Amino acid sequence: MNGWLIRLIVVKKVLVASVLLLVSVAATFSSMDMQRLARQAELWADADRRILVRLAQQGLDLGPDALRAFAVVTGMYALLVYLAAWATFTERLWGDWLLVGLLLLPVPFEIRDLIHEQSPSHLLVLGLTIMGLIVVLRRAFVQTALRQRR
Repeated sequence: MNGWLIRLIVVKKVLVASVLLLVSVAATFSSMDMQRLARQAELWADADRRILVRLAQQGLDLGPDALRAFAVVTGMYALLVYLAAWATFTERLWGDWLLVGLLLLPVPFEIRDLIHEQSPSHLLVLGLTIMGLIVVLRRAFVQTALRQRR
C-alpha cells in the first residue's frame, strides 16, 4: 500500500512541476515583451478569461526584471521536483529526503492561505500535503534505518 501512495505523490508532484515549468517558460517570454503581454491581457479580458487576465496583470505588475527572476525560480523548482520524483520513483534514499524538503516548502504558504481564507479547498490542500509528507518521511526514515544496519 505504501508503494502506490509514494507513486501517487510522485505523479502529483510531476504534474505540478510540469505546470510550473510551463509558467516559467511563459514568464520568460512575457518578460521579453511586456507590450505584447499587455495586449494579450486586453484580449483575454474581452474574451472573459478572468484567470488568464489576472495572471497577465500580475506579470505586468511585477515588471520585466522581477518576472524574469520569477521564471528562473519556478523553473529551478520544477527541475528539482522532477529530480526528486525520479530519484524517489527509482528508490534512491536521497530522493526521498529531497521530496520531503520539497513537500515541506509550501506548508507555511498553505497555512497562511488557510488562515487568511478558511475554505475547504485550502484545508484539503494542506491536509494532502501533510499526509504526503508523513508517508514520504516514514519511508525515508525506514530506508535510512535499513542502510545503517547494513
